[in-house]
Amino acid sequence: MIKDYRKERWKPFLLGEADYDTEDVQVSNYGRVKRKRKDETFDLVKFTKTGKFNMFWYLRKDGKKRTYYVHRAVANLFLDNQEDKRFVIHEDHDLENNYYKNLKWVNQKELTQHQMSNPIRQEKRVTHSKLTEGKVRLLKRKINDPNRRTRLKMIAKQFGISEMQLYRIKSGENWGNVTEY
Repeated sequence: MIKDYRKERWKPFLLGEADYDTEDVQVSNYGRVKRKRKDETFDLVKFTKTGKFNMFWYLRKDGKKRTYYVHRAVANLFLDNQEDKRFVIHEDHDLENNYYKNLKWVNQKELTQHQMSNPIRQEKRVTHSKLTEGKVRLLKRKINDPNRRTRLKMIAKQFGISEMQLYRIKSGENWGNVTEY
């Protein structure tokens, strides 16, 4: 027997192509899935993973198995999608947390913004730049000094970068975000 969490609600997973004569599938607002075949009792479904998302399978009327994302099933059953948004996101970026209050329907633009703010993505961002922000400030001061006597080629050599890189920094193409120098 399955013990329910506090305030856990179950709803039947109804899809047009699913075979309801053979099995009954229910999804909870906590992101758990249970299945009952014919005269058996309900058992919790063990999820499979595709990428980083939890999935479960169900039987179609033609006898073939079909998989479905758990977070999409929870969102379809427990969240309103009034604006016909196509994507479901995990607000805390934890793909294991399929609780309905952690899920949200979004459009493509909102999905992209959400992914850009993902802390895991931020950690993976590695910079292999030769210069730091402080060095760029010093470099820009030297380049833009009206009394400069050092050629740009020599400044580039001092900082260990190419002349082309120096010209790109000067024009703002590279390191354009560093404006105070």
